[in-house]
Amino acid sequence: MAAKPNVARLFSCFASGTDSTVTLIEVSISPGIPTFSVIGLCDPSIKESHGRLISAFKSTGFNMPKGHITVAISPAYLRKTGSGFDLAMALGILFASGQLYMPPEAKIYAEGELTLGGDLKGTPGSCIRLKTVRDMDFDYKIIPRSEACSAGIAGFTGQGITSLSDLSDIFDGNNYKEAGFEYECADPAEDFIDISALKGQEKTKRALLISAAGFHNIMLMGSPGSGKTMVGKILSGILPKLSPSEMSDVYSLTELVEGDMPLPSTERPVRMIGPDVTVSKLIGNSLTLTPGEMALANHGILFADELPLFKSEVLDFLRSPLEERKVRLMKKGVLYSFDADLIFLGTGNPCKCGMLYEKDNKCKCSRADVRRYLMRINGPFLERIDIFSEMRSISGLDMASIYIDEKRSESLEYRKTVERCWKTAHERYGDGTLNGTFPEGDIRDSMRIPESVIRYASDLSGKGFFSARGFTRILRVARTIADISDTPDVTEADVSEAIHYRSRIV
Repeated sequence: MAAKPNVARLFSCFASGTDSTVTLIEVSISPGIPTFSVIGLCDPSIKESHGRLISAFKSTGFNMPKGHITVAISPAYLRKTGSGFDLAMALGILFASGQLYMPPEAKIYAEGELTLGGDLKGTPGSCIRLKTVRDMDFDYKIIPRSEACSAGIAGFTGQGITSLSDLSDIFDGNNYKEAGFEYECADPAEDFIDISALKGQEKTKRALLISAAGFHNIMLMGSPGSGKTMVGKILSGILPKLSPSEMSDVYSLTELVEGDMPLPSTERPVRMIGPDVTVSKLIGNSLTLTPGEMALANHGILFADELPLFKSEVLDFLRSPLEERKVRLMKKGVLYSFDADLIFLGTGNPCKCGMLYEKDNKCKCSRADVRRYLMRINGPFLERIDIFSEMRSISGLDMASIYIDEKRSESLEYRKTVERCWKTAHERYGDGTLNGTFPEGDIRDSMRIPESVIRYASDLSGKGFFSARGFTRILRVARTIADISDTPDVTEADVSEAIHYRSRIV
């Protein structure tokens, strides 16, 4: 009768985009000619672990057992990628071969890539995986010590190790120590531009405040030299810091793209795109499930400069993600999604010469020239923009005051107002939801808009030929304006101002 194989069972995890799946790893060792096989729809990076395991075992005093070694990673119907299964596979082999003591009925989670010398290193997507595993009931959770920052941001508790040799102390020495992981944040950025630099642009300053307070998409069109290019840093300076949960989301995606990560930051991301941007750069890489610019701007700002020069197909693509606040990638018939909860900030010249808004007839473009220049920015795309404002060139006195006046901290006062508005919105809708991101539903009751005010808004909208989507966005902006003035119910004055910013400037 054939000998019964020794089987060890552990758990690990792999990430696909922002989704992660916990896997069961079963290692079987049975007598026979030495073979090594990995089954369960695994890519070459997993199957190549054999060479890493042999060398790592020899370097740390363990032996690769003789016989048939079979590693099964389930669920078997999901395709798996990455080298983060190395540690779990090594542990399974050591348990099944009796080189390490496996506590009876113990549920063990392990992840990490092995070097040929037996050292352990982290793999991309660790923050995503550890957020998934964080609240699961495991008796042992072992990760590379190099993933300490990701673990701390994810709120994960477990034990970090640096080498395969550390496993002897944990299991044979019964010395497992579960603890949280500390991490250090980068110093707050001081390179944002104070909003006081927008001299003579009171309407734009107000528009930026409303945009930040409600997380509304905004478009600014104006003359060259009016300050359009610096509004991205101005807007970021009045937004609140990232919450721990938001910082975890931002860090997770940036880690997927950059691999070796700098220190995490509480600053909201600002991703800048120009007319040369492509749809693939915005959406990401479907082969590697790498996020694009929209996902990397999650919880922050996507700043599109020179918007009238963008390709029509890019603006057409933006419509759906701006509406749904998600970006989707298709890989081998499976649909993956990335959150894209952001403020879209678009800027550009109103005509080819840029002087359309200037006094004394400085613009020499004909009406047909203006239409031709702006024709790429079509109506369906503009429907996704909540706030429009024009900007004019700075006068001589205002320009001089930028350098003469003492530096003020007006942005900090704006930020306090925005933080108060966010707190009010969270109390009204629940954490994570603001006026600009509130899902479609009973807006009248949820946003506290009296019936008489809705009728007033409807009458004005009819005169302005706004669509149903545009009408809803007017009510959202009006709710934000009411929050800025700390008014419980939306008033007709709030609606009038919202329509003022809804009037298209192109």
